[in-house]
Amino acid sequence: MGASNCKETPRQKMIGMMYLFLTAMLAINVSNEVLDAFTIIDNGLAQTVRTFEEKNQVIYGDFKRALDANTTKVKPSWDKAKEIETMSNELCEQLQKYKHDLVKIADGPEGRIDSIQKKDNIDVAAQLMIVGREGKKLKEQISGYREHILNLIPEKDSLFKHTIAEALNTDDPPRKNPDDPAYSWESLQFAHIPLVGAVTLLSKLQTDVRSVESDAVKYLFNQIEAESFPFNKLKAQVIAKSNFVLKGDTYEAEVFLAASDTTQNPTITLTGGGEIKNFDPNSRRGIYSRKETKLGQKSWGGVVYYTTPSGEIKDYPFEAEYMVSEPQVVVSATKMNVFYKGVPNPVSVSAPGFTMANIRATVDNGSLVKEGEGYIARPKVIGKVANVLVEGKLDGQWRRLKTVGFRVKPIPDPVAMVAGKNSGSINKNLLAMQSGVDAVMDNFDFDLKFKIKSFTVSTQVKGFTKDEKSTSDYFTKAQLRLLKGLRKNQKVYIEDIKAVGPDGSIRNLPAISFRVK
Repeated sequence: MGASNCKETPRQKMIGMMYLFLTAMLAINVSNEVLDAFTIIDNGLAQTVRTFEEKNQVIYGDFKRALDANTTKVKPSWDKAKEIETMSNELCEQLQKYKHDLVKIADGPEGRIDSIQKKDNIDVAAQLMIVGREGKKLKEQISGYREHILNLIPEKDSLFKHTIAEALNTDDPPRKNPDDPAYSWESLQFAHIPLVGAVTLLSKLQTDVRSVESDAVKYLFNQIEAESFPFNKLKAQVIAKSNFVLKGDTYEAEVFLAASDTTQNPTITLTGGGEIKNFDPNSRRGIYSRKETKLGQKSWGGVVYYTTPSGEIKDYPFEAEYMVSEPQVVVSATKMNVFYKGVPNPVSVSAPGFTMANIRATVDNGSLVKEGEGYIARPKVIGKVANVLVEGKLDGQWRRLKTVGFRVKPIPDPVAMVAGKNSGSINKNLLAMQSGVDAVMDNFDFDLKFKIKSFTVSTQVKGFTKDEKSTSDYFTKAQLRLLKGLRKNQKVYIEDIKAVGPDGSIRNLPAISFRVK
């Protein structure tokens, strides 16, 4: 009996991917805490890749010894395993090169992955992977690697094929609505993501490649052993639902012998705590379970004892690792790092290990409404922090992940301008050609407009102050006569300027003063 009975193939998800799914129009101030979290996770992923490479070499070593013992039987599977090894090395080397290229583009020729300077740069990943079309090339390379491995697995092991396909899925995200834009796989991965997040994502892809390589080569090796009797070289297998566990959750994994005699049931003993529950005598599998209350890397293992038809007891040791982590979540205003009252504030929410369908967010100051792939925040009380609560759905239940606070500010006042200026000297003819006064939002990222409601033009005429008022944003005929009558070096003032904002509030704006050239 081979891997065709597996509900799912062992998949080392490791620490999980932390990256931001942001749609910012300008640069976003990402906190150092979030950037440092990316660095910590990337370091863990790098160690995981090295661990996989070491373990895979052990598998290839076992394979080589089997080849030397029985070349005729093992050679076809050995050749397939070496093809997988070559393609895995090429793909991981390419992913490593992309990491170096990203850092050098951002930090310069001397840039180093282990000491990234511009961690919060959100342009370089899109520049190389989307604009430079390297993301499309990477997608094609991953797809080719995935299809090559899937072609080596027979249809009878459909669950294993499905697991491999999911682990290296590069499908473009589907549209939820017909009018939604068509996103590509590469844009979903690399658009508006900080440099350190892009490097972490590429490291995550390396762990996926090495994990699939390990599973595929183990599969080929076990298929050789499954055809032999007695099963003297088989290894115990562990399949975890996930190797990334949140604090307070329960880690679970299946423990079973990959190929076995249907007339015999194995016995499982454990090291490292936990228990085997729900052992199924038909499938000869048990579920390992251990409640986690502490953070960090965890290891466990044991021995599967198997009695051969001759009565000899064989032992097959096994071991596995997983990471217990605090829930991590990223909430960021995609226009600014604050919320403004009176305008819709786009917000993107994401959390490692959760799909968008399993995340929800609420706010305690105003409203937070789902819109497309993100949310729209409309705060209510200025000066009161708006706390965004993010929840994730685990095992059918909603759990609190994190609360992030945002300052609530009023929309800033616009600047009153004439001919693009609000002070200094101005040409008389240029001034006389203007139709009125504009309200300009200076250095403000939201697309909103104020409209001038009224203003007064004031200057000296024959030694007396002459005032003319307008009740709109246009110069009146009387005001234009004043402007056309100005002399060189004469001063003119535009005062009592009132503007109305999109929220209906009236703003009193500073006066404009010009000296005629």
